[in-house]
Amino acid sequence: SQLDELPWFREHDDRSLWVNPADAGARALRDGAPARVTSDRGEVRCVCRITAAVRPGVVSLPKGLWARHTRNGATSNALIPADVSDLARGAVYNDARVQVAAVEAAQA
Repeated sequence: SQLDELPWFREHDDRSLWVNPADAGARALRDGAPARVTSDRGEVRCVCRITAAVRPGVVSLPKGLWARHTRNGATSNALIPADVSDLARGAVYNDARVQVAAVEAAQA
């Protein structure tokens, strides 16, 4: 990613979905276990990281992942709208509403 040169990103090279402990508990998600992230647009299968670094009700999947970094070859782009702005036709998203569920090992 374009931020790879920054020390914080190098030190936190984490290709997992960050989930708050409260949300993880409510969804039976375990640290290091597979998870399914879905929106009305698509699905990403990845590994969960349980951390208080994100607020309850929020999950974070890093920008800059490649298809090889997830379990189904999809990245966060699969979850967001394809809308563009009227000015320069740039991206108009900063977030997406998603659901997260644990994935059984046989389904991972």
